[in-house]
Amino acid sequence: MGDSVATAARPTASLHLERFARPGVTPMRLLGTVTFNSNQLRAHLIPLLGIDEVERIVMVADHVDPDLVDHPKLEFRVPTKRQQRLLGRAGAKTLLCRQVARELRPDWVISWNIMPHGVNGFLAARSIRARSMYHMIGGHEEWAGGGVNSDNAILSRLPRPVPALERAFLRVIRSSTLVGTMGSSGRDRLIAEGMSADRVVITPASIDCERFSPAPVDQDPVYDVITVGQLIDRKRQIDLLEAVAQLRLDRPNIRAAIVGEGPLRGELEQAARRLGVDGAVEFLGGRKDVEALYRSARVFCLTSRFEGLSVALMEAMACGLPAVVARAGDLADLVHDERNGAVVPIGDGTALTKALGHLLDNEDARRQMGHTARGDVLEYSSVEVMTARYRRMLLGLPGEWGPRPIVPI
Repeated sequence: MGDSVATAARPTASLHLERFARPGVTPMRLLGTVTFNSNQLRAHLIPLLGIDEVERIVMVADHVDPDLVDHPKLEFRVPTKRQQRLLGRAGAKTLLCRQVARELRPDWVISWNIMPHGVNGFLAARSIRARSMYHMIGGHEEWAGGGVNSDNAILSRLPRPVPALERAFLRVIRSSTLVGTMGSSGRDRLIAEGMSADRVVITPASIDCERFSPAPVDQDPVYDVITVGQLIDRKRQIDLLEAVAQLRLDRPNIRAAIVGEGPLRGELEQAARRLGVDGAVEFLGGRKDVEALYRSARVFCLTSRFEGLSVALMEAMACGLPAVVARAGDLADLVHDERNGAVVPIGDGTALTKALGHLLDNEDARRQMGHTARGDVLEYSSVEVMTARYRRMLLGLPGEWGPRPIVPI
């Protein structure tokens, strides 16, 4: 099993895309389009901003990000209220992408999520014959069945899968110069759908390992378990609540924290009361001091039914927390049993409870796995690692473009 996981997590050893490189083209301009929260935006943009040859990035977005607005290389372009009234948010961004592309003449157009940004980025790049990179951060659910199971507010309302829409999205993806995935399962799925293997690159989010660092050794944790993410159906926080209810039978003082906002908050709080764990679980809402919360916990937990490779997971591991995660998406690229945490079947409450209990009851093992978890993230996707990787990709330089796989013990 170890060999198969390692092989699955390994991207093409040396991706040769010199045919896309344009020697001597410096400085470089990039056009990006995305809707992200501030933390996600930083995780994906900071490596691009760190490339010496990149002089300017223009981001077409729904709003200006206050944490990055003063960066000297970065400019935000937001559709006007009039454009949004006339064309809707998606239509206004489509128009603005085309306008900025003609004005900026970027070397690359980079987009995250297929709809609307991946489509907008592809169309903008094609209109000026620029290179394009679509980043499939949400896994294949972004386009499978037309996005019926995705997080997209419009596509997720489809009553059933739409094969024609899926085919249209795949045409856009196959026509992109490069496609980034968060991990190996996303890459394998695109290759199975006919995408050329040398154009699918594993590009996880970057993690600022100075900001996300372990707690002092003498600091006592406040929480036994922490999870961070939107309170939405696919994150399955209900699984964690049920596990806490079971763990509390033998550990009456157990404390857990759920960080994040979303439409299911009221339902989850009601479930906590029904399970009798409302006194043991704190709903902390959206927080900007999430690194301090990671440092106040013993174990990180993620129970999603599908994922790319969670930014929250990598942040928690960088803070020295072992992780218990569901076997969803690309999470098992980074988390391995008895190395830096545990991987359990999706929705298996017994396995989840057992894995959490094992880590909570074995301090030495927990500390060792937490130490290993931080080292794995440093090697896998620190800001420095991702900046160098993106530079090789965008300049068409030879070398390994994907992360080194985490080899299970």
